[in-house]
Amino acid sequence: MDTGDAAPTFDTLAIVQKLEAAGVDRKQAEAHAEALHDSQARLATKADIARLDNKIETMAGTMATKADLADLRADLCRALWIQTGAIAGAIIAAAGFSALAERLV
Repeated sequence: MDTGDAAPTFDTLAIVQKLEAAGVDRKQAEAHAEALHDSQARLATKADIARLDNKIETMAGTMATKADLADLRADLCRALWIQTGAIAGAIIAAAGFSALAERLV
């Protein structure tokens, strides 16, 4: 029985009757049937699973692979080395200008 997006249904009266036929007291049989009914509302439907599957496919299309991350890490390292070299060059140049300024004074 395909119910689409709706949670599956069952006949609580039939459950109570089956439990009573097996020797379960009526009050307990009704409590069991009610508990089953309440827990059924939390079950995922086929539509819920299909929506989740679509989200996973969408996310998988945007996720990076280990190789992508390794390439990104290498690019970042190169950029940091370039920046470090530029900063070191600026410090050396500033020290040189400072030394030159002291000679001129």
